[in-house]
Amino acid sequence: MKVCVFGASGYLGASVYQLLKETPHTDVVGTYLKEPAAFDDLYKVDVNDPESFSEFYKETQPDVVVWSVMSGPDEDELIQEGLRHLITHITPQTKLVYVSSDFVFADGYGPYTEDDSTSKLPGEHVLSTYANAKVKAENFITQDLSNYVILRVGPIYGENKIGKIDEQTDQLASQLQLGKTEAFRDDLIRTFVHVEDLAKVMTEFVQNDVTGIYHAGPDKSHSFYEFMQQMAEQTGYHQELVEKAPEDEEVDKEVPKNIALNTEKISQVVKQTFR
Repeated sequence: MKVCVFGASGYLGASVYQLLKETPHTDVVGTYLKEPAAFDDLYKVDVNDPESFSEFYKETQPDVVVWSVMSGPDEDELIQEGLRHLITHITPQTKLVYVSSDFVFADGYGPYTEDDSTSKLPGEHVLSTYANAKVKAENFITQDLSNYVILRVGPIYGENKIGKIDEQTDQLASQLQLGKTEAFRDDLIRTFVHVEDLAKVMTEFVQNDVTGIYHAGPDKSHSFYEFMQQMAEQTGYHQELVEKAPEDEEVDKEVPKNIALNTEKISQVVKQTFR
């Protein structure tokens, strides 16, 4: 089986790529864009460039594609260009494993199941480009493909397969090392998922025949305040160094409150458990 991991140099993609390299009977290739690459054997590909993408894809001809490319404020361009390029090249026999986001539930009245309707943020919202692009991506995939897995996830944390940790925990540790406190909100509820657990689940979906939309993560959700208290303790600091942040917001910057995910469905189709 040949697998292509787009975004194999990223925080999540690097773990998926390394796990697949360790998987028997799997021929894996991966892409990166920004230097330096996480691995020496990755291919430099701009997925938004149709010529570059087409040349690479036709040469690769994978059986399974893992899309772990994330572009934050440029996510809409990534979906309109890169993902659309992929969809035009992919065959019905090729499986797509796509990482989506809990931000597709912008109404903020979770916890949400896979059958709940997605929603968009107003165009002027500071987070609308990213959140609405994820909704658009899911629509493209479900309308044009049949052989796919969409994994909706909340905040991804922890140390990945090559020793990199998520930016938020890294920033927290840096502040606490300096003797400073950090503040997080208690009204923003999320389903936090460890990067290694998610990578292992994605590897399972690469190897099995299961398709559809799944929410990936543990069966418990936390506020950012609660969760970062736990992270402080895990890094050797007292949780009291994590304080509650103010909850006042400007309307056009108001963050969806509860976008926790109901993860019961995924537990019925994969062996991997979530910490």
